[in-house]
Amino acid sequence: MNIVKYVMKFSGVRTATAGIIEKNGKVLLTKRSKMIAEGGKWCLPGGHVKKWETAEDCVKRELKEEVGLDVEKAKLLFVHEEFKKDLNLHAVVFVYSLKTKGKIKNNFEVKESRWFTKKEVEKLDMAFTHNQMLKRYWNGK
Repeated sequence: MNIVKYVMKFSGVRTATAGIIEKNGKVLLTKRSKMIAEGGKWCLPGGHVKKWETAEDCVKRELKEEVGLDVEKAKLLFVHEEFKKDLNLHAVVFVYSLKTKGKIKNNFEVKESRWFTKKEVEKLDMAFTHNQMLKRYWNGK
C-alpha cells in the first residue's frame, strides 16, 4: 500500500485550500508530480492547512511553495466538501480567488504549470474533485 493511502486510511476529515487565479480568461493549474497522491493529474494550487494556520495563510503559503507566487489579495469564494473514496479522503476545502505577483517557479510537487480556458479544463484529467470546484466557480460568475 502506498504510504499516502496508508496515512489517509487512518485520518479523519482534512482541511485544505485551493486557489483560483484567473488571467485573460484562463485559470492557472498545476500538474502534480508522480511522487504524490493523484500524481500526473491537473489541479488548482493549494494544499492542507497546518495546525494553528488560518485557511488564508495556508493558501498564501501553498502558492509560494508550489508555484513561487506571492498573494496580494485573497477572497474566499466558497467552501467545498470533497469526497474521494479511493483515497479514503474526506476534506473541507476553502476555495479562494487570488491576485498574485511574481514569476511562476515550480517546486518538487509540481511537474508543470499552465494556463487553461474553461473549454480546455473540461478535457483534462483533474485531481481530487477540482473539476467540481472550477464548475462551481464558473457557474457563479
